[in-house]
Amino acid sequence: MKHFFFRSFIIAATSLALFMSCGIDNYIYLAPVSSINRSIDTITVSLPNADQPEDFFLGYKIYYKIYLSTQTFTSVIATSDFVALNTILNSDYSKISPYLSTDSVVSINMDSFFKDTLAYYQLKVANNDLQSLLAATSLNNSFTLQKTNSSLSIIISSNEYNLQRSVSDNSSVFAYLGITGNDVVTLDNHSTGYVVFYIFAYGTDEYGASIFSKPAFLGVLQLPQ
Repeated sequence: MKHFFFRSFIIAATSLALFMSCGIDNYIYLAPVSSINRSIDTITVSLPNADQPEDFFLGYKIYYKIYLSTQTFTSVIATSDFVALNTILNSDYSKISPYLSTDSVVSINMDSFFKDTLAYYQLKVANNDLQSLLAATSLNNSFTLQKTNSSLSIIISSNEYNLQRSVSDNSSVFAYLGITGNDVVTLDNHSTGYVVFYIFAYGTDEYGASIFSKPAFLGVLQLPQ
């Protein structure tokens, strides 16, 4: 009987060793952005840098799209307002929302998803590189997107940068008057426009493959008139 139990133990231990060495993928978790405070003209974000795996985390990317509308909102715009703002926005959100779930696991390339599936564009700033400002090496822990009377801007480490659009066929300025371009969803009889922002963390795994956190809805800012 003792020999039987010993032999069973050896088989179990050997099976466990083989299972642990058979190439099971090691899932690397990048923390999503979750601390977001919104007002009608500002979006303030605290970045979860302390929760990121330092050997794999590279930074954050912000994507945007502009939606023209016939509606003027006087309070913070929630996702429940998307139908009234622009029906295409609501359709786009229905494609994104499964990945915003608190229990979702990201298994897709977020860059490709936003660029190719949703036709969103990566946000830029004037006179600097936003991706560098939000890189892991920058040590910046927060930022604020804001609307002023004449522009949209981002404040990082007390420095303010005007936001720029990522389109080469039109003005890079975020302003409603005469706005056109591939990053704009138009609407008949529109009277104003809004910018919708999303953010996600990105990095590389131990093999150099791209990895991503789930995205986070940052919020909506109205275009300066």
